[in-house]
Amino acid sequence: MTNETRRLFPPARHRLVRSTPSGRKALYVGGHASQIVGWPLDKGRALLDELYALATQRKYVYSHTWRAGDLVIWDNRCTLHRACGDFDDLLYVRDLRRTTVNEHGPEIASTDLTGAG
Repeated sequence: MTNETRRLFPPARHRLVRSTPSGRKALYVGGHASQIVGWPLDKGRALLDELYALATQRKYVYSHTWRAGDLVIWDNRCTLHRACGDFDDLLYVRDLRRTTVNEHGPEIASTDLTGAG
């Protein structure tokens, strides 16, 4: 990241656990998570590493074998996703298009970061 990119996209605070409109809980971890507010940096990163390892256990991973015409859709509020495997990005174009559907309003976690609600 350049200094200009850091200036344009400063860090944001998010809850570690988010609730979907149905009330289901989801971890909000991944490469974007760098620390836990109010925790010593080393302890916060250790917890984030532990949670990431838990969330990426083989039993929780779906790996798609692509065929022409495939379409994969996921709920970005509760899914870690990454292009990986034997995808040859020098040979093939990765066409990723984002569509956001928000029929319930903002996620509960994004409405109050004070811990009051």
